[in-house]
Amino acid sequence: MLWLYLHFPSLLLDNLSAAAPAVPMALAEPRRHQLLAVNAEAAQAGVSVGQSVATAVLLCPKLQLFPPDERRQQQLLQQLCVRLYQYTGDIALQPPDGLCIRAGTMLQLYSGFAAYWQQLQQLLQVQQCRVIAACASTPVSARLLARAGRQCLTLDPEQRLKALQQTELSYSDLSTEVQQQLARLGIRHIGQLQVLAPAELARRFPHEVVGYLQQLAGDSPRPLQFYRPASQFQHYLLLQYEISQTEILLRPVSPLLKQLQQFLQQRNQLCRCLILTLYFRQQAPRQIRVQAMGGEVQAARWQSLLSLQLEQVKLPEPVYALELQALQLSAAVAQNSTLLDDKQSGIEKNTTLSKVQLLSLLAAKLGQQVLHSPAYVSCHWPEQSLQRQAPLPEKEHNSTAASLMADKPYAIRPSLQLAEPVNLTEPIQLLSAPERLESLCWQSGVLRQRDYYVARNRQGQQLWVFKTPAQQWFIHGWFS
Repeated sequence: MLWLYLHFPSLLLDNLSAAAPAVPMALAEPRRHQLLAVNAEAAQAGVSVGQSVATAVLLCPKLQLFPPDERRQQQLLQQLCVRLYQYTGDIALQPPDGLCIRAGTMLQLYSGFAAYWQQLQQLLQVQQCRVIAACASTPVSARLLARAGRQCLTLDPEQRLKALQQTELSYSDLSTEVQQQLARLGIRHIGQLQVLAPAELARRFPHEVVGYLQQLAGDSPRPLQFYRPASQFQHYLLLQYEISQTEILLRPVSPLLKQLQQFLQQRNQLCRCLILTLYFRQQAPRQIRVQAMGGEVQAARWQSLLSLQLEQVKLPEPVYALELQALQLSAAVAQNSTLLDDKQSGIEKNTTLSKVQLLSLLAAKLGQQVLHSPAYVSCHWPEQSLQRQAPLPEKEHNSTAASLMADKPYAIRPSLQLAEPVNLTEPIQLLSAPERLESLCWQSGVLRQRDYYVARNRQGQQLWVFKTPAQQWFIHGWFS
């Protein structure tokens, strides 16, 4: 079996440098004030790993320092695994900086290792992360070669064995005490251990040494937990600099929304709710909830909704990190379209807004509590037959309207109906015969009577008016 190990020696720093390519950066240990990793720009200025922070800043005044972040490192490794999973299977995460891939099962699909590695390499180049790859017959051997910095991509077993024998023990998984014990005896390479007899190894050295050699040879395989696609989308992002203006927050959020779009498209799903969590140094985290009533998948649509929400947010202090979480996922339903629906008045279809998308924009701008949808009640009196409720999905709204017309096929009602009638103060022309409505109040015994007409005013608007027995005229609505 052929195994491929990908080692990312500076994954977090590569991710930070990708956003600002010309800026010298370094990871610094907060307690010891020493540099753990530097990018190419910092190395050109004379900054190197192991230097003190004071020395590095003197050599490069523009140097930006970041603390190591294990959580962010794990997320970046997970994101790489998600992208690689589109082209290869059986990927095992090796925190904090590696991925182990069972490559032997993919060679037949790609017609050889060269085409397979070329496909993976193209994807890794897009991610702009430095990687050291190594092949071996066991996962532990491939891991050892990659961590030692040996780019070993040959399929020749003899060349792989030779490279393994020349690898130093300092890159192995043996404990520091065991490595020091072996170094005192002059044993510093894997090959020096492999030539010793197993009985002598078991007698002179801890069982850890024998077990590790067995794992290298494949006699005692190390269990691996292979990656399975996540069912939920949740990403935490540590910002490169603190942000105090809400409009700038859209810049780091935009890549996360594109990842969400890819996540949904791969699963043929829609998302109805996003939660953006803002993290502050002193204040408690703040959550911003964004709703897409009909479900949404496009990153551009989510960015528009989020932009409207952020316009109303005032930051109490700068934001140093954020987290994006997707809720209420559902299966996407295919929509039939005709040839004439592809373009409307010269505008591409994907640039037009549906009713549900318009409701989502209004909810993001004005607040969902101010949006209402008409709800029809079985009552012939206009003020009581029309009520307000929360906006309904488009299918439910259409079915409700259809049921109304089925219940009252004779009724002619305006599209815009007032909650309370207002006095008619302009001349009109009647266009229909009267429709009499009566209502007897059983508590007071008072009979209410109205004669409704369809009328037109001088501006050409069609009105819904009525006349009372006292010859008073009122407007109750307008027809579209």
